[in-house]
Amino acid sequence: MRRTIAVAFIFFSFTRVLPAQTPAGSPDIAALKAQLDALKADYEKRIADLEKQLQDVQTQMLQMPTAETALIPTPAAAPPAPTTTFGALNPAITAIGNFVGRGDNQKVFNFERGRIDNTLSLREAELDFRVPIDPYADGVFIPAFESDEPGKFEVDVEEAYINLKKLPFAGTPLGLKFQIGRFRPAFGKFNLLHTHDLPWTMRPLPTQEFLGDDGFISQGFSSDFFLPTPWDENQSLNARFQVLTAGDVRVQPLPHGRLSCLGNLRWFKTIGSHNTELGWSTYWHPSQQADNKVALNALDFMYRWKPFRQGEWRSFLLGGEMMFSNAQHPDAEEPADVALNLTEINPSNRKPYGGSVFTQWQFDRRKYAGVRWDYTTTIVDPSLIRRSFTPNFTYYFSEFLRMRLSYEHRWSSILAENKRNSFFAELNWVFGSHPPEPFWVNK
Repeated sequence: MRRTIAVAFIFFSFTRVLPAQTPAGSPDIAALKAQLDALKADYEKRIADLEKQLQDVQTQMLQMPTAETALIPTPAAAPPAPTTTFGALNPAITAIGNFVGRGDNQKVFNFERGRIDNTLSLREAELDFRVPIDPYADGVFIPAFESDEPGKFEVDVEEAYINLKKLPFAGTPLGLKFQIGRFRPAFGKFNLLHTHDLPWTMRPLPTQEFLGDDGFISQGFSSDFFLPTPWDENQSLNARFQVLTAGDVRVQPLPHGRLSCLGNLRWFKTIGSHNTELGWSTYWHPSQQADNKVALNALDFMYRWKPFRQGEWRSFLLGGEMMFSNAQHPDAEEPADVALNLTEINPSNRKPYGGSVFTQWQFDRRKYAGVRWDYTTTIVDPSLIRRSFTPNFTYYFSEFLRMRLSYEHRWSSILAENKRNSFFAELNWVFGSHPPEPFWVNK
């Protein structure tokens, strides 16, 4: 149609100009008009043919089955052939290394592997496999090679799960997702982080005391969904409910008991470049015997400032986490003054608790600095107190290479670690695609 209009415009212009220069009855003018008429007819025929072809294609597309009707086979239809996505044959593979050198002014023992002070060690190496299995689920498999004693490694499965994003027979109300397999449970804020993603070289003392040296890893089922917040569009509520195998956490009294439950509720609030987050977690292991029950709680908070105009160059974090149990540990020991009948047992003093507070400042695109304060009682004897002060400095060569220097001073009721000074030099590198990391940890 546009070409027809263009031809008509040229013809009209030409006829307006020619009479001023050439007689109207000239044979040349008549021949030129005839050529223009033939050209116009040819273009109109071509446009008509193209419109017919377009109409035929649209008719064929309307007759094709949609995604919904394709799932319902007709009696005469052959069974659909299995399909495989391209990504399922080519997962994203990442190799991650974490090297740590430490120097101590005292002997440091790992009760299972001996001395670990004044050493250089490849602390951990991970292989990270991620793949979209199909339109409904993603798969993650992360084997880890860990070394608590230099030169000796243990192979373990850090995480192996599928993330079910939607169901083929229903929608996804409230953004509902499911996680099935082995993963890091959503207890508190810091447990979700792998060792190489930590904003510090060592995990906080409460995490080590209540959950384990490497945190809490278990297998089970997890559901994740958002609760509506119609009163404020800048707020959100995220809830998780997880059913886990008991016995994978340090406060668990039995090596492996029945199933345990974990609930996590997290509130977010955004005001411009300021983000606030508050979370509550409860881990519960039921038992008919009162001594075998476990109820562990955690309260965490996070404030993050990251300006819009200098987002790659400036940021500030202030966060913390507190853990406490509703009952004393079944293997709790009696303090010496109680054993000698010098004082009476106060049940409220037999419940372990601990907490951490940290801050981090980003100076420019590559340099970060922060400090962390830890305080915790021991789970077997809450009269024993452990405290530490840990400043650190981090330098990013790029998102694939990071160096960190940190220092830790410890005060403790345990004489073997009291007044200990430790220096750490950490190097972390990533080969391959960079796996996702929590938005608040680093960049």
